[in-house]
Amino acid sequence: MSALVIAAKSRISALPRVSVLVAMLGAVFYGVLLSRSVAMDMQAFGYNFYDQVWLALLDGRLDLPARVLRLEGHYAPDGTGFFYHGLGPLVIRALLDPFVTIGQGSLSPVSIWLWAVAGTALYQAAFLRVVPDAGVRTRAALSALVWFGGPGVILASNHAFYHEPIGLAYALGGAFMLIWVHMLREGRVTASALVGLALVAALCVHARPHLAAALYVGVSLAGLHALWTWRTRLAAPALLAVALLGAGGFGYLALNQARFGDMTATHGSFDKSAIRYGTVFWGLEEEDGLRARAFTEHGRFNAGRIMPNAMIYSLLPPEKLLPRVHNSTRTLHEDYTRPRTGFTRIEPPTAGVLFLWAGWIAAAAFGIAGLRRARPGELALAGVTGVGAILILAYATITMRYLVDLWPLVAALALIGLPRLTAWLSEMPPPRSGALLLVAGFSMLLNLQTAADSRLLFREDPSTGFRAWDANTCRLFALSVDLPTENISEVCRDPRVET
Repeated sequence: MSALVIAAKSRISALPRVSVLVAMLGAVFYGVLLSRSVAMDMQAFGYNFYDQVWLALLDGRLDLPARVLRLEGHYAPDGTGFFYHGLGPLVIRALLDPFVTIGQGSLSPVSIWLWAVAGTALYQAAFLRVVPDAGVRTRAALSALVWFGGPGVILASNHAFYHEPIGLAYALGGAFMLIWVHMLREGRVTASALVGLALVAALCVHARPHLAAALYVGVSLAGLHALWTWRTRLAAPALLAVALLGAGGFGYLALNQARFGDMTATHGSFDKSAIRYGTVFWGLEEEDGLRARAFTEHGRFNAGRIMPNAMIYSLLPPEKLLPRVHNSTRTLHEDYTRPRTGFTRIEPPTAGVLFLWAGWIAAAAFGIAGLRRARPGELALAGVTGVGAILILAYATITMRYLVDLWPLVAALALIGLPRLTAWLSEMPPPRSGALLLVAGFSMLLNLQTAADSRLLFREDPSTGFRAWDANTCRLFALSVDLPTENISEVCRDPRVET
């Protein structure tokens, strides 16, 4: 009997250790991925973007040099360029400013690493919390699957500035998910949970506004449930949550007003207007080109794109694995969407989550099958994350990094399905469960390979629009679009280094 007790205690103590060990290995691996990105010959586009935003704000201005913004800026007729992103990623600069010289070296890899690690760890904790009785092997497999077979490796594959706001939103989504799972286990909405959800949602406005819109819905549902259940006892936390949501939204609207002269304007336009998108302003894209016409005639978001884009994001096989099927699927998508919703840009490398995240898709499938028996809180979480997914599916661009925006829906469904999936696997004979694990392992390898391919994206290749701009290059661009000569030195000023 004593031997059994000792063995049981040993097994219980091993459960958290194996999860932490996998997390530590994953964090180191993400660091290796980012170091490989940094070590490439061609720098990543926008590697100093948020560093320069921070320094500009310290100077009391919102415009950036064209040499920093380039094609991703939004420009006034005189060449004054503005960024259109939120301020969320600046939190890293605020924390590190007392210890480093901002502008001397890029903080983008540090920022992306932190958000990728934090987000993955939060999702890992949420997944493990819904299977508290799982054994060491199951916990190890789930931990490995989330660290190496999920979106974290895609984020850590490249330190281009695009990954910073997406990485922050990924971490905030993980925090939102973990708090929600805690509420489900408690069986009630607590004051701290409600305030925590509101804080996460408010911060997300300055990372990925479309995901924030979904989180705002989630906070509203949680708040209504809390007030219905507890009446005035949670009135103060509910008011604080409303204040946080209001601060996040108002801050973003005020930022838009300061940059673009309109609270509701989130970016420039393709046609001639007060603020123009950088690719058109610098002559890198025609104002009546395919992408511009799709945005103008059919909108940046269009419900008609949801289903065909979902097909690409879910079912498109990696090009290296099945090139003919890959190309045929893309052709089918284009033939359907072009006459209905205009041109949709598909950026390589692109592969569907069925191939990259097979293990999580299996868990999500069990979640979908169990929706009828799911608790109201689980259904609410699936619905909330579905709002964010629908918005990105309706957008006129398909790209690898947007898979990270779809992850919360996959994760929410997986949270519902994991208890059923693990129970089903435990009842299956070893050959069948082993086959499923083999498929998940192969999918993990595809995910890692796709992340390796993503490392090559957004490089300052002189033959592309992402090319680096020195002072002379910027001046030539400025002259080509007839900027006033007296403005060129200001528009093409050097990126700052903190003094």
